[in-house]
Parts: sequence; structure tokens; C-alpha cells
Amino acid sequence: MMSTPNLGANKFTFTGDQTSITYFPQTPGPIVIGREGGELVYEGPEGDFTFFGKDINLLTSLLGTLITVTLRRGIDGFNLTITLLLPPIVGVTRENPVTFETLAIKATSGMIPPRPGAQLMYVTLPLTGKAEDVILPL
Repeated sequence: MMSTPNLGANKFTFTGDQTSITYFPQTPGPIVIGREGGELVYEGPEGDFTFFGKDINLLTSLLGTLITVTLRRGIDGFNLTITLLLPPIVGVTRENPVTFETLAIKATSGMIPPRPGAQLMYVTLPLTGKAEDVILPL
């Protein structure tokens, strides 16, 4: 299992238009098989979802850490993902959380049959982020 990079905090919250996302790089609470490796809770227009470890894709890039989950996976090939851009974060303490501006990108795929042109459609979502160092339950 790949280790999670040090993201500068152990809890991140993101809020934007009709959307709230909470991300823990390490899953809080007792270790449950299949739920290790982080937790992301999404509440938005598409519904409420909770993702764990293997369903959360992390990619380190020049933009920061890209955190991607799949909100919809259709049998017809229609897929909807959301990718959060998490910039490098420094200076977070228990007493001093850090607030920042970022965005998420929702990508839709699945044109049947495929047509010439772009195979993904993007929608950007401006977000306010908050990085915290919190005491997590064991």
C-alpha cells in the first residue's frame, strides 16, 4: 500500500456552491479492513458519498496534490469524477488552522457512441479550504 504524502494537516474541509467536502489523509477512528488509507466525505448536488483509501486517488503535481474520487460510474459509460486541487500547506497547528482558496474540477465522460472531439467535459467549482491539525479518534 502506498503511503500518504505529508499534506501539512490531518483534516481538510472544502466549501463551495451547494458543496461540502471533508478529507482526512488518514482514516479517523478504529482501523477497519478496507477503510484504511484516508476518508473523503462529499455532500453536493449529486448526493452524499463517503470514500475510503483505495477509492481516493492522490496525484502529486506542480499544482499541489490532486485528490480524485468517482461520484458516478454508469454501466452506459457515463462517469463523473471530482478532483480537488490541494495546494502545499505549511504552518498549521492545533491552535491555528489555515484557510485558503482553491477549486475542484468535475469531469464528465461517456458519450455513446464516442464522437470526434473532447471526450471529457469540465465544470470548475471555486472552493474555500480549511486545513486543520485535529485530534483524531482512535
